[in-house]
Amino acid sequence: MSQNASAWAMTLERLEKAAKIAELDPEVTALLREPQRIFVVSFPVRMDDGTTRLFKGYRVHHNHALGPIMGGTRFHGEETLDDVKALGLLMTLKNSLNGLSAGGGKGGVVVDPDSLSKTELERLCRAYIRAIAPMVGTWLDFPGADLGTDSQTQSWFLDELEQMNAMTHNPAAISGKDIILGGSQGRAAATGLGVMFSVREACRILGIQLKGLRIAIQGVGKVGGWAASLLYEKGAKIVAVSDVFGGVCAPGGINVPELLKFVEKTGKVEGFFGAKAINKNELLTVDCDVIIPAAVQNVINTKVASNIKAKVVAEGANGPTTPDGEEVLLSRGIFVVPDILANGGGTTVAYLEKVQNLYECYWSEKEVHAKYEEMFVQCFNEIYKICKEKGISMRMASYVKALKRIELAIKVRGWV
Repeated sequence: MSQNASAWAMTLERLEKAAKIAELDPEVTALLREPQRIFVVSFPVRMDDGTTRLFKGYRVHHNHALGPIMGGTRFHGEETLDDVKALGLLMTLKNSLNGLSAGGGKGGVVVDPDSLSKTELERLCRAYIRAIAPMVGTWLDFPGADLGTDSQTQSWFLDELEQMNAMTHNPAAISGKDIILGGSQGRAAATGLGVMFSVREACRILGIQLKGLRIAIQGVGKVGGWAASLLYEKGAKIVAVSDVFGGVCAPGGINVPELLKFVEKTGKVEGFFGAKAINKNELLTVDCDVIIPAAVQNVINTKVASNIKAKVVAEGANGPTTPDGEEVLLSRGIFVVPDILANGGGTTVAYLEKVQNLYECYWSEKEVHAKYEEMFVQCFNEIYKICKEKGISMRMASYVKALKRIELAIKVRGWV
């Protein structure tokens, strides 16, 4: 497939490949090739200067055979329906893979949230959730946070929904909200925690010590930053990090707590004392044991994959490796922990948040993380077993496991 193929095309390619390996019913495969619902909205937002801007938004319900739709909302200046569809399909697989009673979907708004004031951002959040309200609800679709959204945006979403429904409190309708409104303890670290578990379990499989392991991380945001912090606490050496502006490298290891303070203060990793500046594109090919791409899609293509020096790639971002790039990694014996497994922590804890909301019984951060760890380790071991039995990659094994569960739900419902 072309390196410039769309995210949707690449996701479909992997779906088709996994469906054949899983011997999926062709009618089930046909159902999964297209989202069940696509909502495209345009909505006005009043700016602080009195003008009105029109924004475009999306909400995709890919498949709800396993339960209500669950998936995040992205605010990004270059968001496309194609991306939202691809990520919606991945959410269907991710939710199934993790054993959740939830279907998959995704939402997005074409906006750079950093270009808006706080009041403009609030008005945009409220306008977007009003526009997609017919698609949203506890037993229909409970949106979570994603790129460009956080606990504050989720709290505005929830408040607007409740105001639209005569102030009927319904915390389970939105996940990722502030703890005071029913958000879950441990949510902030959840996706990074999953990445840390991925590295730890991969090292166990390969017989590598986690302590002293040299790790390079692309991205120091909500995923990469937490992964760096958690792995540093486990004794790993974070030898390189990068962001959209540039990167830094220190073969002896970076002081992660100090780095994160520096990033919070300056907004970038460039200039961090005690580390050598590198081009952000060099990050993926530095000398290290583990690479964690935790930023954007399609960064590991055939050229990059041919020059990676790491033994393990743990995908913190969605879709960071192209299909052709992955073929190169696998041919070189590099162990790849795929995105639908590695970055599933946020999804799983979002689901646990809904459970807590419905039961009105809330757990501590330690309890939430322990529940997720138990679910992750069981899932990882089941995937690795399929991987070895069928002689396929961890990604294909993950897809096979997820697809068989979805197929069963579709057939029991009588859809095919």
